[in-house]
Amino acid sequence: MKILVIGGSYFLGGVFTLIASKEHELTLLNRGIYSMLRYGVKEYKADRRDESDLQSIPLENYDVVVDFCAYEPGDIKLILNNIKGVSSLTNKYIFISTVDVYEKNLRYVKDEYTPISTKRYGGRNGDYIYKKICLEKELAEECDRIGIDHAIIRPSIIYGPNDYSRRAEIFIKMASYGIPIRYPKDAKANFQMVYVKDVVEAILKTCEVTTSYEYNVCSNEIICYKDFVETLSKVSEVSVILEPISTEEAIKQSINYEVITTGEILKELSKGKVYLPFPVTEDENEIYNGKRAERELGIKYTTLLDGMKKTYNCFK
Repeated sequence: MKILVIGGSYFLGGVFTLIASKEHELTLLNRGIYSMLRYGVKEYKADRRDESDLQSIPLENYDVVVDFCAYEPGDIKLILNNIKGVSSLTNKYIFISTVDVYEKNLRYVKDEYTPISTKRYGGRNGDYIYKKICLEKELAEECDRIGIDHAIIRPSIIYGPNDYSRRAEIFIKMASYGIPIRYPKDAKANFQMVYVKDVVEAILKTCEVTTSYEYNVCSNEIICYKDFVETLSKVSEVSVILEPISTEEAIKQSINYEVITTGEILKELSKGKVYLPFPVTEDENEIYNGKRAERELGIKYTTLLDGMKKTYNCFK
């Protein structure tokens, strides 16, 4: 199969490239910050929002486009309208979205038939979600217009080796450096994680499906902070210091980890501050159904214990 990969060098895209390149012919389009040529792929350095860059890419007959880095409305339309052969010769366009696109606070488990949110929430994360919603609509409209199939992959919290979000990495470094892990023992929110290779498997299986579908890709293990840190403690080769505290105290002592470096985060945590990258409060409690991907794509989710073992062994 010939696959055009938009992105393909960062966390999820990088793992996809590593695995998919063993069996498929991959062409990557990205900014060239991290070269993936060692995996035997073809790579074009381009700005996906520069029409002249896109139009300079030679004509090829791709079977599928997999888009890992569409973040702004218009991103998908630019690819379809400017890369030679994509709109006329490609069979399918796969877009990586997020489970966060669904309406919030519905108090039931959300599957692919749950209504998509119509609200624009504030803040950096709210803006990210709103743009993903716009891009899902853009994907459907543009693919219907030119007559090709499309699919949407909606992962939950992805973790695994080389996760640049630093969620698992920070906890693993705390364990390794002997920094006590303070966590909210009575957090009201649960959450779901998914191992990065499971998402890659779902994408590859979706490449073979001949219809337009959406898939939630999330483990059906529903966990909380206590489950996560205790799992880390089980896989760690050193003794992990766990300090359960109240949710109120955890929120009061939490740090804004998005605006500081990993070193600065660890320095603050060593002073007793709290790292809260996962949902905490009841208002953040959103649960999803990932069984359609299991049933229709035949994927099998990695358990948190097995996934954290692999993640720990990478980051340690």
